Amino acid sequence: MQIFSLKLAHCGAAIDGPVHLYGFLAVRDRLNPLRNYIFNRSREDLFVVGKQGGDSGLFIQMAGPKRGIEMRASVLIEYDMKIKRGGKQEDDLQLIDGAACFSELASLDRTVYTQWIGGDCGAVDICFALLRNAVEATIQVGVTQMCHSSGLDFSLSCSVSRLPPKIELFQGVIAEPGDLNRFVVAAVTGSLIVYLTVGQIGGLKIARQCYAFRAKAHGYDVQQFKFDFTTILVKVSWSTLVPFRIAQGFFVI
Repeated sequence: MQIFSLKLAHCGAAIDGPVHLYGFLAVRDRLNPLRNYIFNRSREDLFVVGKQGGDSGLFIQMAGPKRGIEMRASVLIEYDMKIKRGGKQEDDLQLIDGAACFSELASLDRTVYTQWIGGDCGAVDICFALLRNAVEATIQVGVTQMCHSSGLDFSLSCSVSRLPPKIELFQGVIAEPGDLNRFVVAAVTGSLIVYLTVGQIGGLKIARQCYAFRAKAHGYDVQQFKFDFTTILVKVSWSTLVPFRIAQGFFVI
């Protein structure tokens, strides 16, 4: 299962300006019973929806998943997301709260679905697809060189299995050279296309590059992206999904 995006589809509360969200949305599958967080923000580290105008400003930045999601059986998605209203937590509004099951029997292979998750004060759209015979692709990004100290305005996205929705992996400011968090996506045989958009803080120039990685069961691939003002290294590690019991050293006979 690949989750492409989360989007604030509806806000029933009378709120002027951006919506401040916190809470979690996580997946549990048969492969691993522990929560696999897609969105996970505290009240002190909330996410602001609506900073940008138009429909694109309604998308919620995802923090995961941290591992692949197996959909050979039903997948449970748990959620508890709130809207911050003021200084006190008791004044906050419940956006969505509960759980939902997504079945592989109701999903066609490589078909993108959008599911409405409704709540007391609004709704969230989750966009996903079932990808049969997929492998796990772990994307690691490192900024190895920066020519200026002003920092980079950087965004990273990818597309998988030739499906149209792009997965937005990262969008923000990079202050100094170093590694970003790891990102995990699902990919079937074919290509995983990674897109980079880089701009220098305070500058007018924006550069874009992309590269197609061919998915495989094991191993890794590395691609270097050279821009006028920075060098970025992208490493994609390929693996198959490992059951939780085997990963923890427990074998069932």
